[in-house]
Amino acid sequence: MQVLVPDASLAVEVAGSGRPLVFVNGFGSYKEIWCDQVKSFSRRYQTVCFDARGQGESTGVVASDLAMQAADLDQVLVQLYLQRPVLIGHSMGASVIWAWRQAHPDASIGGIVVVDQSPKMMNDATWHYGFVDLTKETAEMQLTSPRPGHETLRGMAPQVMAQFLRAESRHPFDRPTGNALLKNHFDADWRHVVIKEPEPVLYVCAAQSPYFPIDYGPWLEQQNNQLRAVVLQNCGHDIMAEVPEAFDQTLRHFLMQHA
Repeated sequence: MQVLVPDASLAVEVAGSGRPLVFVNGFGSYKEIWCDQVKSFSRRYQTVCFDARGQGESTGVVASDLAMQAADLDQVLVQLYLQRPVLIGHSMGASVIWAWRQAHPDASIGGIVVVDQSPKMMNDATWHYGFVDLTKETAEMQLTSPRPGHETLRGMAPQVMAQFLRAESRHPFDRPTGNALLKNHFDADWRHVVIKEPEPVLYVCAAQSPYFPIDYGPWLEQQNNQLRAVVLQNCGHDIMAEVPEAFDQTLRHFLMQHA
């Protein structure tokens, strides 16, 4: 189905019924990265995945900032009449959720799940839990020259990889078109929003993440008693696609407790 937003149409996949679970992609990703979660959770919940504007099967140009992506997320929630959704964001998708939460602090939700994403990307004298080696001095270089290496530990699970590669081949992502959005992501600091979040939040951290240290999890737990952090082993940045069974069990436990 399609959700119409200003100057774009979002490709949305809805499956199942029950409490809504809304999955939000990271930068340059595709809704197909959540295919294992759709299969596992649509038996009991309503799963909602979508491609961001200018990415995948969605039309328009790539958003210039997180506020625009947050407004698109809001339209998905509004136009699909989703009540008390659980929002699940991977990488930049988590920042989109926090941008939405900042704009809608009183909206009723069932909880938030963050997948391998620190609340602040930029490292500085007081924050050492951001994206590896990202500082004000290195930001321009990291923006124009992506960090070399693989973001997964051993690749995605075969059933996920097949669908992801099919989506990528049909709609290749032109990374330079997203530089403004990525820069906004670099500069954002969501700690003040996270610390004030009244609903349950689960941070799922990757033990072998090439991008983030796992230390931000315990730091966050000290700031807000609604926050919990877990570390999953044998995976890199794309936790839900690399070790889907372990991730699904972690998410299932969170939903049983809070949703």
